Amino acid sequence: MKVTFLIPPPLDKKKVPERVFGCSYGLYPIPNIFILTFASILRKDGNEVSVLDAPIMKMKKQDFFKFLLSDKSDCYIFYSVNLSLDLDIYYAQKIRELKKDCSIIFCGPAPTITPESFLFDTNSYVVRGEPDYTLSELVNCLKQSKSQVAFGGTSLEIRGLTFLSAGEIINTPPRDLIENLDELPFPARDLINRNLYYNPKLNARPFTAVMTARGCPYRCSFCVPSSLTFARKLEYQKTVGIQKIPRVSFRSAQNVIAEFKLLKEQGYKAVSIIDDEFVLKKERVIQICEGIKDFKIQWGCLARADQLLDEELVKMMSLAGCQYIDIGIESFEQRILDDLHKDIRVECFAQAFGNLKKYNIEPKLNILVAASPLETKATLKKTIQKAIQSKPGVIMFNIANPFPGTEFYLRAKEQGWLVFGDYRPVDVQKESIIQYPHLSKSTIEHLVRFANFKFYFGPNFILKNLKKLLSPKDFIDALKSLFKKLF
Repeated sequence: MKVTFLIPPPLDKKKVPERVFGCSYGLYPIPNIFILTFASILRKDGNEVSVLDAPIMKMKKQDFFKFLLSDKSDCYIFYSVNLSLDLDIYYAQKIRELKKDCSIIFCGPAPTITPESFLFDTNSYVVRGEPDYTLSELVNCLKQSKSQVAFGGTSLEIRGLTFLSAGEIINTPPRDLIENLDELPFPARDLINRNLYYNPKLNARPFTAVMTARGCPYRCSFCVPSSLTFARKLEYQKTVGIQKIPRVSFRSAQNVIAEFKLLKEQGYKAVSIIDDEFVLKKERVIQICEGIKDFKIQWGCLARADQLLDEELVKMMSLAGCQYIDIGIESFEQRILDDLHKDIRVECFAQAFGNLKKYNIEPKLNILVAASPLETKATLKKTIQKAIQSKPGVIMFNIANPFPGTEFYLRAKEQGWLVFGDYRPVDVQKESIIQYPHLSKSTIEHLVRFANFKFYFGPNFILKNLKKLLSPKDFIDALKSLFKKLF
């Protein structure tokens, strides 16, 4: 069976939704290794699989339609996030106009939240939660019938599936979380042009992404983790409730090292580890660092600034090639952190920054503006000032966006903080959909613009990044990312 994963082009004058983390519009292109993992599984099943990343190929809408007219795929798969919901549904319906018999499958967090939004006929399907094995079973079922699935006994045994039958929406029982991530094949990176992707925080190419674990054990009320983890969490919470957090699934250190070894052999020089929280098991991280340190691959990750990020571990990570760590700070006000259920003390931040800088790892700070009703102009200005004074490599100032499926969304809706009455996809670096009685939408947006310009046009950031002038391509790409952020 011929299967194509589609990342469609944006509509006219619209921005490109970022699908790996899924909560913003893209600043720089990260290869979607979730799609590439699913593709690897389907290829292992004997299918002919391809990936079309239209935005990275600069493909326009009309070019995309020309591709569809000439393409002979039996099945198209969309990996949808909240910001791409309308975009993906639009293109899926256009596909149906052009191709009456092909199957259309949706997976990702957006279809998991509202599967009914994606079903428009009996040959469209939603795979909820972790898609890996459900996709495999569904495509095999479609392959056997070579048309639409006759939804009887066999199809109802596929867990984690939503479909239409006789005008009725059918939800099969949720699939259990994957027990052993080592069983999954490595992503099929050969299906994309690796030279088109980069990370401005890493000064080497070719670049790719790696995920070593799925899930996060912490309870931050606002959190939208990586899009795959979010889909996994949303499906789990449908059964057990929003207060419950699914367990974290880890790949073994040996399995991660084997993937890095393969990447080294394939010529990759830079990697973003996109786990929601890489530093969860200290001994495991040390094992991974020991195993990859001789590969000379630059890498970065996400981590909390708590006791696990101690000097011993930071030193080991630096020796293994770690260049940056993304840290979710959110605020420098303890009572706001407590209100967000961050479960961390402000005092931890300075210690973590000191350890990172001592071993030449660049801290990249994530600041979430207005995620709590305790936020004021004064607290925001204090957080902006302290963040800039810490002299990190990058600061990401994002406006808190109450995504459906989070505790923050429920609270915002109940308290009437939502500007439009409900969630609306927006660029979280520029537009707010929340406001408080003492903090207006326009004030929140103004403070984020002020923070970005103050940091990115400040002397520390400019001087620190002058070295990129030595590599014109890296400098231009970094400039593009900065332009998207500010304008």
